[in-house]
Amino acid sequence: MDVRQILKDLTIGAGVSGCEQEIVPIAEKYLKEYGEVHTDTLGNVILTVDGEGDGVLLDAHIDMVGMIVTAITPEGFLRVDACGHIDTRQLGAQQVTIHGKKNISGIVISTPPHLRGNSENNGMKMSDVLIDTGFSENEIKEIVSLGDRVTVNSEFTELLGDRVSCGALDDRAGMASLICALEYLKEKGCKKKITVSFSTREEVGGSGAKTAAFNADAKELIAVDVSFADTPDSNSEECGELSKGPMIGVSASLDYDMSQKFIGTAKKCGIPYQLEIMGGRTGTDADGMTIARGGFISGLISIPLRYMHTGVEVVSVSDVENTGRLIAEYIAGGNENA
Repeated sequence: MDVRQILKDLTIGAGVSGCEQEIVPIAEKYLKEYGEVHTDTLGNVILTVDGEGDGVLLDAHIDMVGMIVTAITPEGFLRVDACGHIDTRQLGAQQVTIHGKKNISGIVISTPPHLRGNSENNGMKMSDVLIDTGFSENEIKEIVSLGDRVTVNSEFTELLGDRVSCGALDDRAGMASLICALEYLKEKGCKKKITVSFSTREEVGGSGAKTAAFNADAKELIAVDVSFADTPDSNSEECGELSKGPMIGVSASLDYDMSQKFIGTAKKCGIPYQLEIMGGRTGTDADGMTIARGGFISGLISIPLRYMHTGVEVVSVSDVENTGRLIAEYIAGGNENA
């Protein structure tokens, strides 16, 4: 399968937390090849694959960070707040899209350096962010309403080697890896009962994933998200490396035996992998899903990603593919390996 094309398709739609509708038809298009697909009360896209034995729930979140319009000034500028932990350092002078009655372009204001005081730094707080669309107050109110979402403009770009860059790769890369896993399992003729949730609202607390988990007929949970990839300005001990394989989570909040079985599967199948060691909560949907209803035997696999929560996130295509392969091998029989 063409993983680059899948990633490109999945990053076309916006889907800021709580307003994920734009990406839903694209997700449904890919999932419907593997079973029955529906959208639940909270907007999660759910695939169910009939099969044997205790079910496995696979999850990757569908939403992305962005902004929400909170006010319109008398001059026609838009005030916004963050939906998720957006990196405000990169907002000044960015081109953005406001998703109103129709999509319109805007520019985040940027004070020229000539007009800044010597004590001012280049940082920006959300309270400083204003968006200039060129419209007057009355004109903009015909198109934009309070509560409309805003996204930083981003273009899917192929870098050298197997790297690609775009906004929303957190966690559309995880979605792509699960599509890969489903294709591998189909090729293997696996008869396991599987549920896949592309869950909403992860960036604002994970209510979508908790609901999907509560409704799932499954015993095990495998959550897929992104984690930090090493860059020269980062602490390498807290990061994985691009193109070195999926990051297997080991944490007090995850099932230790499941983590070890992931490692055993990777070794047996020759899949490159890395470890991500966490002392407590993982900061992903796995935390809330694990304790939904009667609880799940849960594991987490993360894809290394650079420049998180910006419009230029970077992943390795091979890491996405190997994440899907690891999950498929585990489900198809690798879980016998400790």
